[in-house]
Amino acid sequence: MNTILFLIFSLVLVFGTVQSVYGHGLGSVESDTLFFNDNFYKVKVQTTPDVLHGNESEIGFEISTINHDDESVVSNIEYLIDIVNPENGESILSFNAYSPNESFSTKIVPKNVINFSGDKTNDDFWIGTDQNPLKIEAPLFMQGGLVQVNVKILSIDFESLPRPPLFETLLTIGEYIPFEINSDKKYDLMFATYFDKIDEFYYDENGKKLTADMPFNWDVDFIKKIPYVHAEYYIPKSMKVFNDHEIQMTVNDISILGTIDRSGDKEIVVHFLIPTKKLMKLYDEIPSDTHDKIIFGLESGKLRDVQKDGASLELGDKVIVLSSQEDWKFHLTLTPQGKINPNNKINLNLEFRDPITNIVIPQITYDLDVLLNGKEMESFRNLETLSGKDSVPVIFDKTGAVILRISNVNNFDTAGEFSFKVTEPKTEIIFDKSIEITLNSSIPGCELDSSCYLPYEEKLSGGEIILWKNIDSTAHTVTSGNPAEGKSDYFDSGIIPPGNNFSHKFEDTGMFQYYCELHPWMLGVISVGDSEIPSWIKNNAGWWADGTIDDNSFVQGVQYLIKNNILIVSSQTTNDIQEKIPSWIKNNAGWWADGTIDDESFVRGIEYLVSNGIINIK
Repeated sequence: MNTILFLIFSLVLVFGTVQSVYGHGLGSVESDTLFFNDNFYKVKVQTTPDVLHGNESEIGFEISTINHDDESVVSNIEYLIDIVNPENGESILSFNAYSPNESFSTKIVPKNVINFSGDKTNDDFWIGTDQNPLKIEAPLFMQGGLVQVNVKILSIDFESLPRPPLFETLLTIGEYIPFEINSDKKYDLMFATYFDKIDEFYYDENGKKLTADMPFNWDVDFIKKIPYVHAEYYIPKSMKVFNDHEIQMTVNDISILGTIDRSGDKEIVVHFLIPTKKLMKLYDEIPSDTHDKIIFGLESGKLRDVQKDGASLELGDKVIVLSSQEDWKFHLTLTPQGKINPNNKINLNLEFRDPITNIVIPQITYDLDVLLNGKEMESFRNLETLSGKDSVPVIFDKTGAVILRISNVNNFDTAGEFSFKVTEPKTEIIFDKSIEITLNSSIPGCELDSSCYLPYEEKLSGGEIILWKNIDSTAHTVTSGNPAEGKSDYFDSGIIPPGNNFSHKFEDTGMFQYYCELHPWMLGVISVGDSEIPSWIKNNAGWWADGTIDDNSFVQGVQYLIKNNILIVSSQTTNDIQEKIPSWIKNNAGWWADGTIDDESFVRGIEYLVSNGIINIK
């Protein structure tokens, strides 16, 4: 967030007693053409630079008279320039000006005094050229607000004009004001006013409402002079109370429509642009105790209707697309959800929304084309919806790829397309228990708490079916074995796309490790049947611990457990070097035999023996 104060000059011109025209630009504006002195002319007013940082020592200001026929700048122009306060009509600065060659150029120094520095003609007109601009110290451009600049052309080429045309210029001085608010944390925001300074910012945590107070004269005669009032909020997207929710804009607690631009990477920009007619209407509606200010309000509403990651019409999700000109946003859902099968009636549920504000636009006409396998299946013309929402029934007679094209919305040359597939109904999968391939399991970390597959361990009776559901947004596998040794060929799902499933019927008893070949940190275990460690194994461990049997007899028992998947060890990498079994392993065996330690503690000791080649599984 930029916390530097900016000033932006935006010029609005009101021309003459014959016709009035409003124009707008950043530091530069051209008038409509007017006929006088046997030619068509337009006037250009320009500031340099067009964006100011608030600490400039001087501001360039130019007035040019342009011949409309050849776009040439006319020299030898005499002006009367009068700068006034638009609210009370009091003059701030008035002077005669002369432009000998092209534009009349000045350098305005914002100060609380009035001084001129430059050359004059014999007729007492101040001269301003590009090479030698007139320098003026004046109380101008010192803060945000309105300044009215009246420009009258007195003569061209030293020929006086009997009816000098008058150009009334309403100069808006904008101000970017940084501020902060405290909600769940501190946020840096910015407010841009192109009219007047801001007296106060306030955020109501309970009501989720943000306001900015700006002084304003609600006098009807003054309002009629103003083409519009323009202001903007810049809100970081990290402030979820506004980014994740719909925003209601208000002026003095009266709801208004505005523009909410969410297209930026870091900020939401909320634009207030209130024209004269709306200001007049608001004058009759706002509370009488707020007739000395405008209160720009933002209220957080319900959660925004947005498209979720990996949205799919086939899965019953809502899908959103922008039109080709990005002037419309189309929402589409299908009913019945997720059942896009031949010979079934499918409802195409459409919404027409503004791409920036996301509001539903009413009174829509449009064309709709439905293509199946590249051939036109349906073609609807001049469909209508008063609400901005519509539902169109279609029936697909075969499977294949569908393209849904929306075009000619309200007779605009714009279009948007959706695509989905018509498939045969899936055979219902019968299963006894299910395991989820969890969301974000494709990112390391789920192995720390054994949550890559949930549940991590599942116990079955013989003949039961497990269904693995991939709820992640990434493809996975369910492969028997472990990352160290590879797959065991007992079961293998192959690639399971997001939203798809895999099932396997377990006939054999034992314990079966499995993992994801694409993301090998993902581990799971299936236990089938009675996989309790036989009592004779514990007896062996106790006899070995007290010296009744030798090492070889004990190792044979452990080999039996591992080969029959009764005892699962995470590593079975063997070394060529045979080492003596450490004494602490024998202690573990004794403690395990008498129940002092559990199976897991005993397994850790066995893993040591296996990984160091002391026990060979083969």
